Formats: sequence, C-alpha cells, structure tokens
Amino acid sequence: MNSIEWNELITPDPEAAAKFYGGLFGWTTETMPMPGKPYTMLKHGERFFGGLLSPTPPGLPPPWLPSVPPGKVHDPLDTAVGPGPRVAAGPEAGRGPAAPVALGTCPG
Repeated sequence: MNSIEWNELITPDPEAAAKFYGGLFGWTTETMPMPGKPYTMLKHGERFFGGLLSPTPPGLPPPWLPSVPPGKVHDPLDTAVGPGPRVAAGPEAGRGPAAPVALGTCPG
C-alpha cells in the first residue's frame, strides 16, 4: 500500500489553517522564508509532513495536494480513476525530487 509522503494545503489564510489544524490534530508549524511568500511547514511530533501556502492565483478554492513517493505515482492514479475521480494532468516529470507529478480531481 502506498502512503502519502507530503501534504500541501493551498489556502487564502495559512495562519488560520495552522491554528485550526493545530487545535484539531495537535500539529505544530515552522515558517520558512521563501521568495515572495513564506512557506509554513506542518509538523507532527518531530516529523515534517506537509505545508501551507497562499494560493496562486488568488481565488483558488483551498485544495489539499497529497504526494506519494517517487516511482509510486502510477499506482494511486490507476486506483483512483473510476466513477467520479479523474486524472487532470500527468503523470509528467517534476522539478527536483518531485518527479513524476500528476494531478487528480474528484467532483464535489
């Protein structure tokens, strides 16, 4: 079975999301300076597992973007495609360690 290695939430208010999920699950955060906007890393215990960032372009609904280990992207895509879910893009080569990359969507 595949596991999600990294989860990103694109949200218009990363600070509010950090407070909400911190209270709900006990997650902590560390903010990294990045060009343009800071990147908030999500942490459970001593393990980083995701991040929060502002949307680009503004107005994007807040999606969670889960990532599976490199070389395993085809398995969840094959499983997800059926009534409802679909592959919106990819898989294609990513940049840096995030390769390959695919985007799936589910109506609703």
